[in-house]
Amino acid sequence: MTRPIPATTAQIGSGEDRLVDVHSPEVPAGIRDRVLQQMQPGDHLWCCPRRGPRRGLLGLGERTVMIEWWLLDAQGELINAFWEEA
Repeated sequence: MTRPIPATTAQIGSGEDRLVDVHSPEVPAGIRDRVLQQMQPGDHLWCCPRRGPRRGLLGLGERTVMIEWWLLDAQGELINAFWEEA
């Protein structure tokens, strides 16, 4: 079973969801390829940092942060969500 790759500090940024250009170097190549297969004119891609559950004994360990990539249509409806897996 594969797990999502933890986000880097640069990817997390302010921790807020934000609009990104699909051709930006911060978008992983695998994500970009899948988004471009589905993207239509007017659609847009969002970078959405999310905190994972606590790890370790009794759930007291650190939380990981993953980046979800959301492809939205021109009306803001979710088309698909993506994440990079190890």
